[in-house]
Amino acid sequence: MARNSLWKRILFGYLAIVVFMMAMSVYLIFRLNYLNKVTDSIMRADIPFIENGEKLVDCLLEQVRNEKKYLVTNDNAFMDLFDQKKREFLERLKYLEESLADREKGEKIQQTNDLYKKYLSLVSKEIILAGREGIVSPDARYEEEKKKTLDQLTGSINTLILVTQTELIKKIGLFQQIGYKSTRISLVIILFAVLFGLLFAYFFTRSICLPIKILKDATEHIAQGDLDHRIEVTSGDEIGTLGMAFNLMCTKLKEMDQMKTDFVSHVSHNLKTPLTVIREANDLLLKKVAGPISEAQRKLLNITKEETLRLTMMINDLLDISRIEAGLMRYNFQYSSIQEIIRKSADEIRFLAESKHIHIQWSKRGDIPKVLLDREKIAQVLDNLLSNAIKFTSSGGRIAITVNEVDSKTVPQFFAEHNRLNTVRSFVRVSISDTGIGIPVECHKTIFDKFQQVSNKGKGGMKGTGLGLSIVKHIILDHGGDIWVESARGEGSTFHFTLPFRYDYALFS
Repeated sequence: MARNSLWKRILFGYLAIVVFMMAMSVYLIFRLNYLNKVTDSIMRADIPFIENGEKLVDCLLEQVRNEKKYLVTNDNAFMDLFDQKKREFLERLKYLEESLADREKGEKIQQTNDLYKKYLSLVSKEIILAGREGIVSPDARYEEEKKKTLDQLTGSINTLILVTQTELIKKIGLFQQIGYKSTRISLVIILFAVLFGLLFAYFFTRSICLPIKILKDATEHIAQGDLDHRIEVTSGDEIGTLGMAFNLMCTKLKEMDQMKTDFVSHVSHNLKTPLTVIREANDLLLKKVAGPISEAQRKLLNITKEETLRLTMMINDLLDISRIEAGLMRYNFQYSSIQEIIRKSADEIRFLAESKHIHIQWSKRGDIPKVLLDREKIAQVLDNLLSNAIKFTSSGGRIAITVNEVDSKTVPQFFAEHNRLNTVRSFVRVSISDTGIGIPVECHKTIFDKFQQVSNKGKGGMKGTGLGLSIVKHIILDHGGDIWVESARGEGSTFHFTLPFRYDYALFS
């Protein structure tokens, strides 16, 4: 298995995100647990403590009122109420004492307890004195001391309440602080996790899409016949394995294509000699060298001659394409008049055009000086294009040939795409138009590939090897030009090809 496979990268990315999420979850759980404890402390201890402290003061005040009423009226009902509030006070004080773990508060409660006992002692003395002397006004001897004791007792209880309220406020502040801090930290963790997830998704997707795009582009090169194209394998994952398999496939395709080319070249070469013998023998028979022949025999020999010539042309096409692919096509470049080559090709094919009642006309725009080219190869290009125009044009149609000089900036896509021959200032453009069946837009590029032909239903018998336009394209490209077609189904076709004409020599220096 690949050392850096895709599933490992996916696993690492998801594990990292899960770790971030788990860290955030653990932190939030820890903080929430702490906040729960603070809340529980407030609800179970602080608030009940404050409520009981406030009720202690109320109980004390009720006792003072009942005690005074009893001393004034000597009514036992007031004493019963006093005793009832006394028991309540002691119960609440005991509750406060049991619910505390704070030493400072414990000392205050003990102080409160002592002061309350002192208050009860003073009240008892007053009650005893009142029992002896009857209904009397409160004794001034105890009143001042009792008042002082009550103020101290009330102050002690209020201090306990104030301390607890202060702690409660601190806890609420801490609660808010922890909440804000937890929120910020959680947002930071979430933001970091999201950022990491986005970065991971971007780079991971890019690590997959970029090699796939490279594979797609390489596949297009292979589809266009560039079997030498290879991709650079830089990773050891499944994509890298796919890249190595692609390169291996290209190598195998190259080998198979070479075997096919060698086979076609070998077979074509071996067929050419016997075909030449058959053609020569056929001509001798037609010339009656071997004796008289009948009219029926002459017709059969003419048919044999035509089919042998057709087969010879196919074999020549196969040999030409084999030479081109092997880089063995030889050119004899010399300055020649493109107009003379066009005139000669038009004259040679005019008889065939006239037999179909097709009119051929050609015109030139300005005087075109001689161009550096191979006369035979350019003549082959013209013969092929004119033959196709006649083949696919109905009787009564028209074929127009024009030649003119064009600026390099007006030449279409080939030079812009390939930045080829950027020192050429102008080109000679030859255009061959017909009024034939036309070519669908989707076939404009593929018709120049090997063995590609446009379907022409209703034009039976018009078959070929599918190599003519491919050979034409190679010849024009080897001359430094370009070839393209403008056409639509049912609207005729116009084939254009260009040849370098004038150069900008300043760019060579």
